[in-house]
Amino acid sequence: MSRGGSGRGRKGNSSGMVTALVILFPAGLIFLPSTILLMVGMIPTAVAYVVDRDPDKTAPMTVGALNFVGVVAFIISLWQGGHTMGALAKVMSDPFAWLVMYGSAGMGWALYYGIPPAVAGWITLRAENSIAKRLGEQQELIAEWGPEVSGVVEPEEENPE
Repeated sequence: MSRGGSGRGRKGNSSGMVTALVILFPAGLIFLPSTILLMVGMIPTAVAYVVDRDPDKTAPMTVGALNFVGVVAFIISLWQGGHTMGALAKVMSDPFAWLVMYGSAGMGWALYYGIPPAVAGWITLRAENSIAKRLGEQQELIAEWGPEVSGVVEPEEENPE
């Protein structure tokens, strides 16, 4: 038995996909050199989407944003070169273009893997500093008010009388 409404959600998604394809396919043909460059340049983003197991898909967002920036720089140069297949061949035969497009995706992976440990380390450092500060304040209170304010109560010795 299917969950309530799951059939309708899938139908809505497929009709939205068909609508997007009907609009994007002719546009892709009209802008064929840009489409080819975008498809080939964004391969690292597609790989990030496939390998990311997180349901939020944060890897493709991080990698894709920087990858897109690297590709757009050469789409602009493609447009400046006349937006022809010859201009596309010139861009795609340039090793620097590949380095920038895929290197920017690599920077996205570096951010994806580097930022969370850096933030965790910063949070840990702040917590340790806060604990040290509170312990110092506690020692000042004990020095001023006596050991009774520490909350530790030592058992009194019974008189053997």
